[in-house]
Amino acid sequence: MSVVEIKTIEPLAMSPDAAATALSVNKRTIYRLITERKLIARKEGSRTLIDYQSVKRHYESLPLLSGASIPNAPQRRRRARGARA
Repeated sequence: MSVVEIKTIEPLAMSPDAAATALSVNKRTIYRLITERKLIARKEGSRTLIDYQSVKRHYESLPLLSGASIPNAPQRRRRARGARA
């Protein structure tokens, strides 16, 4: 039985929409990260191209969650007594 090796080619750059999707944030956050020089961006005509490696580095620089409680996590709301659904 032969082994199949699958190689993936990482892109050099991505659009702000693609970067926002990859990081699960909105485009405003992407542009803020560019302004803060946390993401590298270049212009090609009217297009903004964001360096793929800088997106990966930014993600890897984010802190890991280490506890049972997650800050800002949505809380379950308790229904008031006698309230109907």
